[in-house]
Amino acid sequence: MKFKYLIYIFIAASLTIGMGCKKWLDVSPKTQVRERDLFETEDGFKDALIGCYQLLSDKKAYGQNLTMGFADALAQRYNTLSTSHIFYAASRYQYTNAAVKTYIKDIWGALYAGVANVNNILEQIDNRKTVFSGNNYNVVKGEALAIRALLHFDLLRLFGTAPIVNANKPSIPYVTTFDKEIYPLLTVTEVINNCLTDLNAAAELLRLNKTIHTVYNDDPFLSYTRNHLNYWAVKGLQARLHLYKGDKAAALAAALEVINEGGPQFPFVTPAAAAAVNNRDRVYATEQLFSIYAYKLADYAKDYFKTEAANGIPALYTSTTDLNNLYETTNGGSSDIRYLYWFNSYGSGYSATKYWQDDYSEQESVMQLKGLIPIIRFSEMYYIAAECAATPADGVSYLNVVRSKRGIPALPTALNAAALETEILKEYKKETYAEGQLFYYFKRRNTTRVDGSNILMNDATWILPIPDDEVEFANRF
Repeated sequence: MKFKYLIYIFIAASLTIGMGCKKWLDVSPKTQVRERDLFETEDGFKDALIGCYQLLSDKKAYGQNLTMGFADALAQRYNTLSTSHIFYAASRYQYTNAAVKTYIKDIWGALYAGVANVNNILEQIDNRKTVFSGNNYNVVKGEALAIRALLHFDLLRLFGTAPIVNANKPSIPYVTTFDKEIYPLLTVTEVINNCLTDLNAAAELLRLNKTIHTVYNDDPFLSYTRNHLNYWAVKGLQARLHLYKGDKAAALAAALEVINEGGPQFPFVTPAAAAAVNNRDRVYATEQLFSIYAYKLADYAKDYFKTEAANGIPALYTSTTDLNNLYETTNGGSSDIRYLYWFNSYGSGYSATKYWQDDYSEQESVMQLKGLIPIIRFSEMYYIAAECAATPADGVSYLNVVRSKRGIPALPTALNAAALETEILKEYKKETYAEGQLFYYFKRRNTTRVDGSNILMNDATWILPIPDDEVEFANRF
């Protein structure tokens, strides 16, 4: 594995999570802390883990590529008809294109760099257990294991075959040590099993405290824990992974645990908060099982969803017709709060306002809305439950919970299985716009096409090629 292993873990002087912190991770030589010193204290482990979360927020990872940018271009979310569009080649699955190869290389490198950093924590933590107070050893180790599983799972969803196609095909390495060892490519099933092993261990460690902390407290590390892979986020990730694997019973069990036991801690956004003129909750912050905090989110959003050019349109936009079709405005969807408050008009098209940051106040009660990019939503648990339910009627009842919260009419309970499947897809498309999840839905189901594209899908279009450097270095020919 060709990693640029970090000799030093970089940390910032300020670790005020969710309070407008601008530098969770500082690469200035003045703030380099030697590894052996960093892991001498509990605070050092916390700092290192926060650094891992901040690595995830980089534009090469979940800051752009795996959410609002490259991943959603693969899912045909945007108008990319112009040959000069930044995602023209990506939206046509032209993986040998130079620009697309750069995106792919960046994603591979960023996620495995994250793996390397959490592995460093995991290799050190058991020998330093005595430096921890209270439940903090379990929290740090549990979250580190969960991050490792999340990163490998998303690498698998991009660089591996879908289980429904061939679960025994070699896919990616599952890296569990902090060294330069070259790991073999494991089969899809083996990677999934490794992810589940890490998630099961994480859940056991994190179940000792399932409370979500929604305000700042004396320990910044234990503040705003929706921005951590907390217990409920781990259960949500288990549900997502089991469904990808095809184990609907296990997926339903995990999703229902979140819904029935964790639900009170993840209240649906109120219409007033979603529609507010000032300090609008655009990402539905209270509903997020796990979101990353990206301190550069204003810049990321400006790159893609805003323009200062006269009569210009942003880089990523959708046509008026496509937006109206997406939210079914002629079939009861005109009252959908997502349609009403997630988009801004630019001439004949619309761009997403989900990540706009410049109109938030500096009030402490508002700060938790800033810089957030959703990774796992509470609503997804209802979609998983709907797909895995024993009967279509049960599935419709789960789907109607989310529909009612979004302000659209309930579906009839008499829908058949095929109609329910269609409605679930519609909800994924509406709910996860600019969040990078839709491509994985189509891949999991091995659909003939991705909605919005006329390209026939196969392994060559579903599976990203491993970067050239990795192929050459690890002799993966």
